[in-house]
Amino acid sequence: MTEPFETPILFLIFRQPEITYKVFEQIRAIKPTHLYISADGPREGHPEDIEECELTRAIVSKVDWKCQVHTRFIPTNLGLKKAVSSALDWFFDSVDEGIVLEYDCLPDPSFFKFCQTMLDRYRNDPRIFSICGDNLLADIPRGDGDYYYSRLAGIWGWATWKRSWKLWRPKLENYEKFRELSIMNSILTVEKGREFWLKTFDAVHDGRNNTTWAFCLVYAQIMNGGYCVVPNTNLVSNIGFGPEGTHAQDETHPYANVQSGSIKRFNAPSFFVADLAADNAAALLATYVAPKPLSSQIINFAARVRNLAIRIVKLLKV
Repeated sequence: MTEPFETPILFLIFRQPEITYKVFEQIRAIKPTHLYISADGPREGHPEDIEECELTRAIVSKVDWKCQVHTRFIPTNLGLKKAVSSALDWFFDSVDEGIVLEYDCLPDPSFFKFCQTMLDRYRNDPRIFSICGDNLLADIPRGDGDYYYSRLAGIWGWATWKRSWKLWRPKLENYEKFRELSIMNSILTVEKGREFWLKTFDAVHDGRNNTTWAFCLVYAQIMNGGYCVVPNTNLVSNIGFGPEGTHAQDETHPYANVQSGSIKRFNAPSFFVADLAADNAAALLATYVAPKPLSSQIINFAARVRNLAIRIVKLLKV
């Protein structure tokens, strides 16, 4: 008989019941004993959201195993940044560590065990800030372990501790000093990658991007000298790209529906250092596929450029 899965899980939902159902079924398969479900409410001026939100909430209410279920169903729409960040506040008010899944992040079953193992292994090691399940360059093995360390955080299926989340802030603190001291030069050596992240942080700091919470998490990890544990196998596929997506609206996007695999071993790398080559490659790749209001033809071209970039990375062993 399978042992109960005791690591708490926060499931973030909104609309799109068909997609949400697929992810919920993966959660149901492991039968967690503690499940927290936070749902943002329908948007003003979108009457179709009312039924969509109701159908989505109905799916996750069908927990048919022994489980303590905690729900936070918000009546009105908070928007992505506030809905997610307040849900994480709510979650970590009750637990010290846990797994976070958004409704469009479809995990391989081994993702849960990986996160549980890493949460346990690094519980008392403040160097580790977060654990992620997605690795879009997983076809390039890094180091001699089953995972490696990164200075950048991933959030398509991830896990962390209260100690890390309490360092998140909606605004980038001390960002002027961060810029002045050229801190990103200590994180990445690829200029285009540094430029991408600095422009991203600039937009958050200047208020031009006030809808996403994840960039604030990446900044918090960097400014606090933290590391993210990244599996050498991609464990999560984002299946939410499409017209109904909040930010991921183009189905041809090269990050859409990336194939996931399974991890069976959890051997640590021999040395506790960030894999600079992996971070440079990921940052370089991001410069070619940063979300922009592009036409379908240009997005298809971006996908081809991404594939070319991957081949170049492999050849150069970046």
